[in-house]
Amino acid sequence: MLRNMNRPCQGESFLRISHLISLVFIVLICTVCNTYADPDLPLEISEKYYKKEAILKFNDAVKKWEAKSTNEAISQWKEALNIDPTLWIAYLGLGQAYDSQKEYKNSLEAYNQYLKLAPKNAPDRQSVTESVKYLSHLLRNGEEAVTGEDYLPIVKTKHQGKEHYVRWDISSPLKLYFYPAAHVPGYRNEFQRAFLEGAMIWQEVLPDLKLEVINNSVLLILKGEDKDKKEKELVEQAQIKIIFPSRFKVKGDPNNPIASQIDAQSFPIIRDKKNFRVLGVIMISPFVYYQSQIAIPLEPLSKLKPDDQIKKLKIIAAREIGHVLGLWGFSPNPDDLMFEGEVKELRLSERDKNTMRKLYELNPEKDEVVTNQ
Repeated sequence: MLRNMNRPCQGESFLRISHLISLVFIVLICTVCNTYADPDLPLEISEKYYKKEAILKFNDAVKKWEAKSTNEAISQWKEALNIDPTLWIAYLGLGQAYDSQKEYKNSLEAYNQYLKLAPKNAPDRQSVTESVKYLSHLLRNGEEAVTGEDYLPIVKTKHQGKEHYVRWDISSPLKLYFYPAAHVPGYRNEFQRAFLEGAMIWQEVLPDLKLEVINNSVLLILKGEDKDKKEKELVEQAQIKIIFPSRFKVKGDPNNPIASQIDAQSFPIIRDKKNFRVLGVIMISPFVYYQSQIAIPLEPLSKLKPDDQIKKLKIIAAREIGHVLGLWGFSPNPDDLMFEGEVKELRLSERDKNTMRKLYELNPEKDEVVTNQ
């Protein structure tokens, strides 16, 4: 997973290009002589160093970009480069324009050309370098994994040393157990309902999916060994166990002999989409596929407003249940719910739906799929 991947949003790109066009016009009117000790192309964009016709085409492209006529802008930047292939700044425009259209491969190629030609002290070199890292990361499984109808080939996991698809038998309800968390700092009673609402988004593609919460209210009237014995009995009935520790380092309630034994590893790490900063670690065990454990640390949620906590928790639940149901890999496409970075909307993309649908259409007798049937 990459870190500190700063990607300019489209609004920032418009502002940047707007600044560039102003700079170009100023330079055309009043040429400032700059000299460099290195052999790089000049930073100054003027007809002293580059063909005037190419600069004019570049300026026309910027106007189209500002008017949100992206295809026309791309065409004009290409024409500018046909006239003068050394006009490195046009590759910056192309990279941003292709990125806005989700043509990631073309965007990466344009940015690489920019880095090849642009002076070492070009003001956008650092941000373009970061964009190249980001796009290279997205495309590491090939363009088809990003732009195809689904991402099924990359959701396999290892089972007994071999790669397999993994899925559940959903002909009967999946049983969930929520460890009592009323005493955990930052916990709210609404969190359990929010988790279930987020998880059930997968009914859009798996209409037979049902979740059954194991009732543990009896624990309120039991004490000591009787309470521990009963909770262990309830936990053993569950296929999916959910715990809300206060922090990531707390694996469970140390005062609870059952919850304290939870040993879920950090499988998906939820990261900020822009900077790939770690926002929170969601833990799930990939070792026992049909006795999954999900732990959601509350400390990252506590930093959000109450409504945003509920929204974020629904998204986290949807993603974690997506993993539990068999999507053990991540999608490299930022538009998918199962994207490897932060996701801000509770919404299944068509790629998410197609991937889950195809997973549950696999024939266990012909395909490499493990089920709990």
